[in-house]
Amino acid sequence: MKKWNIGWGTISQCNMKCQFCYSEQNRKKCANLAFSDWVAFVDENSEKIGTINYGTGENTLSDDWFRLVEYIHENYPHIRQALTTNGYLSEAVKKKYHLDVFQNAIDEIDVSLDFFDAAKHGELRGQPAAWNWAVNTLKLCQEYHKPTTIVFLGSSRNLTNENVDGLFRIAAQYGAILRMNMYRPTTGIHELSESFIASYDDIIRTLKHISEHYSILSLNDALFSTILTEHTVPDPSGDKSIRILADGSITPSTYLIKEDYIVANIKEPHVLEKLEQNHALEQIVSADIPETCGACIYKEKCKGGVYDRRYLWFGTLNKKDPYCPGVFTEKNPLKLKLSGQSFSSVHDGYLPTMFFSPERKA
Repeated sequence: MKKWNIGWGTISQCNMKCQFCYSEQNRKKCANLAFSDWVAFVDENSEKIGTINYGTGENTLSDDWFRLVEYIHENYPHIRQALTTNGYLSEAVKKKYHLDVFQNAIDEIDVSLDFFDAAKHGELRGQPAAWNWAVNTLKLCQEYHKPTTIVFLGSSRNLTNENVDGLFRIAAQYGAILRMNMYRPTTGIHELSESFIASYDDIIRTLKHISEHYSILSLNDALFSTILTEHTVPDPSGDKSIRILADGSITPSTYLIKEDYIVANIKEPHVLEKLEQNHALEQIVSADIPETCGACIYKEKCKGGVYDRRYLWFGTLNKKDPYCPGVFTEKNPLKLKLSGQSFSSVHDGYLPTMFFSPERKA
């Protein structure tokens, strides 16, 4: 039986004002479902759910979210539950019930931290306490021995060697691995979004720096894994993973959240089974290779690159990944070695992302 990896933003509320937020406009229009709707969805579809990562908005602001996590843990312990938090978890668990749920029912924590410098991180996030919240959550996870990742934005603003090294030091201090999500312009290409978009050269320079000084665990990105490693990782969007928004809407990707990409709602009966039968997701994330890939030797593996980037840049899958540097007629001489170190994360196979270890090379 197919098991889905689900990303779920149960509530639309957030206590930060991030300059790069990919979901703000959508969340303003979303009305939260009731706790009973969440439970009904899980009860009806539990056998088809492998993992849930709660992200988008700040789920820890909701008492009902803690109730949901506890309910799933008690009734469906096979479902691995993880949380992506801006760090407010460390404040929320000051309530004993919240701490108990965190301790007993959450399997993994993903902490957002984009700068090692507190002031810069607070400015980017529109919340002066953001850095302290994030670091306090890392301390909390270390204390309770929770597997932890630090997720940082891959953008033109923060992909400097100095900042990357600072983030790796923090990860090493708190026993975390790192995960990079490259910035996507979900509100369209305009002056503000362009100021965040990392260039291809920025990304390659950063990956080379990490490869030389730390360890690359996995490049879960169809384009970059194909051209930079010997291990291609297909885009899981719409195949192994789906996204659930606060109003229950289902889309194939974390970043494809406009109406054009909504295929169903969790209030529909047996919705996960329905998605497998009606192939609605496949109609959005088609595996057809763009003609622009031409005679590229990587096209059968890369298949045009990451779905969401192609939609967000071009509005179509008929064009290849905006980060593709060109048609390859021979193998890329730049090959990065993966560490081979085993790791386990809900995000591995949930969305295009990159994993690193702070373990330093001699």
